[in-house]
Amino acid sequence: MDIWKTPAWPNFRHDAAATEGPLADFSARLGSIKGLQMALTAEERRETFLRAVTSEAVASFAIEGAALRSADIEASVVASLAHRGAEPQRRTDAIATLMLDAREGQGELSEDRLFHWHQLLFHGVELEDKGRWRSFPIVIVRGASVGKEKVLYSAPPPDCVAAMMQEFFTSLESSRLPVPVHAALSHLWFESIHPFSDGNGRIGRAIVEYIFAQDGALPFSLSRQIEADKQGYYRALQAGRKVAGDHIDATPFVLWFLERLTAGIVAAETEARFLVLRNGYFMRFPDLPRRGEKVLRRLFAEGPRRVSEGISAGPYAKIADVSLATATRDLAELETIGAVFRGAEGGRSTRYILTIS
Repeated sequence: MDIWKTPAWPNFRHDAAATEGPLADFSARLGSIKGLQMALTAEERRETFLRAVTSEAVASFAIEGAALRSADIEASVVASLAHRGAEPQRRTDAIATLMLDAREGQGELSEDRLFHWHQLLFHGVELEDKGRWRSFPIVIVRGASVGKEKVLYSAPPPDCVAAMMQEFFTSLESSRLPVPVHAALSHLWFESIHPFSDGNGRIGRAIVEYIFAQDGALPFSLSRQIEADKQGYYRALQAGRKVAGDHIDATPFVLWFLERLTAGIVAAETEARFLVLRNGYFMRFPDLPRRGEKVLRRLFAEGPRRVSEGISAGPYAKIADVSLATATRDLAELETIGAVFRGAEGGRSTRYILTIS
């Protein structure tokens, strides 16, 4: 059924009773992560921000089967922050500009703004109808064999898109729904219009970033969580387009969306707690030998799992670029200080575990 042909269009609704619990859980966790991040240094908060923006861009492209290099995007984000308003030279610069604009959430979302985002998204790429609404019909299908595809969704005809998007923009300004629910319904509505010739998913996820930014940018990459359940994403989009009398029941999509938000906040909490733990560790041992501190910081940079594994003389020697004998002496010194303790292994396989409270 073409939902945009029914009297229910575009009245996307959700069952507030069904979403109340997941919404409350996410909101509580969001408050917790903001408190944890206050314990981080300004440089760590900057690193966390860069990681979130970079991951969002890379994962949003990955959902569509396109690859971006994290290092290129991060460099472009840094450059874009330093030179706001500069004309992008590379596609990664343009994508970084788009992501930062969405994540700041300043000003109104309008036709001109989305046209600009679309041009940034496909900077340097030949594309039909770039920077304007599509001029041809779109049908979303499933199936690899030509002529045997299953039609999943038929988007509204191109001559309806401009008016539908104006209604969409008006709704964005007037919504009084909780931000996560508003973001979910807006994303589903936008994807159902499918106004562009290409890039609708990526623009739609940027709109989610923009909506959250009105109340405070997400402290993690939502697209990374969507990519982790990409097939669930497509199923949820389909399940959230069921006509129910005078409205479209979007509850399945909202529930899935809240679940992905919660997964993202759990990951962000884990990262923030690890950074707080790392800071506490080096505060407890402020007088570490320079070489030993370098090695221990390298372990923390590799993440919680690497820290939990500890280190033996061989890897220490490689990281510090010293002999095995020197590495053994260094580790013994760190043990004397109390920064590490010996594991159960003996001999050459002796592993030193970080003394983390």
